[in-house]
Amino acid sequence: MRFLPIILLLVTGKLLAQPDTSKSLRAFPITNYMVDASDSVKIVQLHLYDGTTVSEKQMGMLRGVFKSEKSDTTVIGYGRCNLIKGDYYYFTINYKKSGLLPKEGDLLYTLVKKPASYNGQVLKLAAHFIGLQNVYEQNLYDRYSIFQKWTKQDEEALLDSAINDIHFTGKYFLENNPAMNIAIIGGKYDGKKVLDIMIISTKKDLTDFFDYVIVRPRLYAGREWKVSEIFATWLSLGSPTPIKE
Repeated sequence: MRFLPIILLLVTGKLLAQPDTSKSLRAFPITNYMVDASDSVKIVQLHLYDGTTVSEKQMGMLRGVFKSEKSDTTVIGYGRCNLIKGDYYYFTINYKKSGLLPKEGDLLYTLVKKPASYNGQVLKLAAHFIGLQNVYEQNLYDRYSIFQKWTKQDEEALLDSAINDIHFTGKYFLENNPAMNIAIIGGKYDGKKVLDIMIISTKKDLTDFFDYVIVRPRLYAGREWKVSEIFATWLSLGSPTPIKE
């Protein structure tokens, strides 16, 4: 089975009528400000930072964020930006079809000016408002400012830091909680143990994992994760990767 690029999925969801190559798709969490516009329309608010702007009348799609069930990430509704006040942007979201009320932290996907930053894997993760942390819960990048300044050197440094964190975490738990060293089912490491593979994982393993998250972002979008934990889960499931042309 081939994975469809996420942008195609959003096109079929009618967010984009005609692609605009000067813009790119990003997700932003809505605030706790919500007002009823009708019995099936809510006005929701974005607070944007670092000079990011949204055009008036720009279309948006609102999705839930994963908490415990895949259904948490259902599309809530669609609408447009109908009011701008400084750094605050107000979208009218029609949720009649889904019947789901918007909640603080839900992700509004819309088009913004394409950033000048290096467009590697990490920028694509941040476009879904995915945050990555090391084992000490220190952020590996800022989900807003990365779009203002991010270079290939920054990307390589993050990959080095993340793979070192995975090695460290695997070794720590192998020494202190070996019961966590469960067998991997399927994939290229089938039958081997998770912690054993974490200790010897390569940068290629990490970029394969990022490729997977980029094309299957729903369970990760809008949240911050310890990279070692979600990498270990991916390994345990057979390290699935998208098929590339």
